[in-house]
Amino acid sequence: MGRDQGGLEALARELILNPLQQDLIARIRREDRVISARCGWGAGKTSALVFSILFISKWRPGTSTLLVTDTNPRYNSVLMPEMEKWLGPLGWTYNHSLRQWLDPSTGSTVWCRSYFRPGTRDATHNPLEGLNITSGCCLIDECQTLSAEVAHKALGRLRSGPSPILILVGLPVADAWWVQLAEQSGLSPLLYTSYVNRAHLSEEWFEATELLPKEEREAMVMNQPRPPSGLVYSEFRPDEMVLDDWVYDPSMSGRIAIDWGFRKPSVLIFAHDPLLDADVICAELNPHEVTIEQLARLILSVAWPRSLRDQAPGDRIWIDQGCADKAGKARNDQTGASAFRAMRAPPPNGLGIPLRSTTDPIRTDVLNGVQKLKRAFTRKQYLITREVWNSGERATGNSIRKALMSYAWETSKEQPKKDGREDPLDALRYDCIMFRWADDQAVDQRRYTRSTSRPKTNRRIRAGSAKRGRF
Repeated sequence: MGRDQGGLEALARELILNPLQQDLIARIRREDRVISARCGWGAGKTSALVFSILFISKWRPGTSTLLVTDTNPRYNSVLMPEMEKWLGPLGWTYNHSLRQWLDPSTGSTVWCRSYFRPGTRDATHNPLEGLNITSGCCLIDECQTLSAEVAHKALGRLRSGPSPILILVGLPVADAWWVQLAEQSGLSPLLYTSYVNRAHLSEEWFEATELLPKEEREAMVMNQPRPPSGLVYSEFRPDEMVLDDWVYDPSMSGRIAIDWGFRKPSVLIFAHDPLLDADVICAELNPHEVTIEQLARLILSVAWPRSLRDQAPGDRIWIDQGCADKAGKARNDQTGASAFRAMRAPPPNGLGIPLRSTTDPIRTDVLNGVQKLKRAFTRKQYLITREVWNSGERATGNSIRKALMSYAWETSKEQPKKDGREDPLDALRYDCIMFRWADDQAVDQRRYTRSTSRPKTNRRIRAGSAKRGRF
């Protein structure tokens, strides 16, 4: 079948594909540079790779493709039986000495390789050396057992073909490198639970998984891997602090917090819910390469100053005040004006409200701000809507979800580790130091009031006294 038709329709007629498998082949046809899938047990990842190979064979006939897994035993016990199941009946043959599959109908071939580099070997050692992959496609299985090195080495084998495509598949682990690679390329990953393959898995199987430890089932079945240990904001618990079915009420006071960045600013929009006595993150923006005016327009598409409500083009989240990083005072785009001054301009070029900031070294100290925010999480003073939380997992750029699940302590020193995802948390920290700095004093004052209002007594009990009450 020619490239114009792509072979997708014919393949769909021959095989019954689940949504993951359909999505994966559609991404290949779209020629995404990096296609990353992080999926639960039994989701059909291995068969998805085999179906992708079938598609590539028809889509780019007469070419060679590369299939990589972590070890030979894994290939022999997992991949090869699946390939024999689907490719054998179609006439494909396997050359054991070359470790190569051949499609006689198109002349396409698939090189099968394991990627294992002993720690004693230099990084220049490449188990894939010598292969010339003319289809431009490389499929890598079991990415959770491999490092990003395998993708870099495989990419070097795709030099002579058309536009290269990396297809990366693995089980749910936190901070999956192959998912990050797709996001860095501006592409969204494929994230599916085991239930995507429900038509081919029995109800008894799903019932059996309910006997697993909660954390393992959430990771390997529901595709919600546990965050890595050592997170800075371990007090944030998604199961308690992500709100289902939360509804915004226009009477709620609104705020905005901005972390400036010429390349990737982050904006959080809050609504204070008086019934929950908490600030709810109900929207976020994490654009790339924008000017202040462009950033303002993006914000205004979601939120609008309450004082200029009559000028709003439609329903919005109404904001009453906001804050931003002090670095914005020196920021200038083409105009030379500071970001704070530019944002004070009326819509559509600005927000029409002043943004607060501080240069107080005590407040701007990162560790002080981190401790304040940790206490706020402990008190559940910041919550997140389910919509923001779920969309943050699939976002191609930064998100508050990614930041919370990756912001960790440096192992060698008591400082948070910067990994490029922390910008939304910086915006949240600014909000905390600007609008919740006095919360601790208020709590302490309430405690003091309660303690001093208790009835006084002359009875004294010394620590370690031998005179104790009798039961």
